[in-house]
Amino acid sequence: MSKEELSNISNNIEDNSNEAEVTKRLCVHDLKRKLREKQKKENISKVTISFILIFFISFLLLLFY
Repeated sequence: MSKEELSNISNNIEDNSNEAEVTKRLCVHDLKRKLREKQKKENISKVTISFILIFFISFLLLLFY
């Protein structure tokens, strides 16, 4: 590669990095709703895992009893 090609590539990279990204504005209500949905999914997964663990532990206890 020649020096000109390298300088062209570096200039292209700098130009692309200087472009401002368009950010989507979210209102507080949307953010709260998304947070609640995320927490609900996490809670459901935690409850499911805990029920499965309780079931297996109780099954093992009954098996050894």
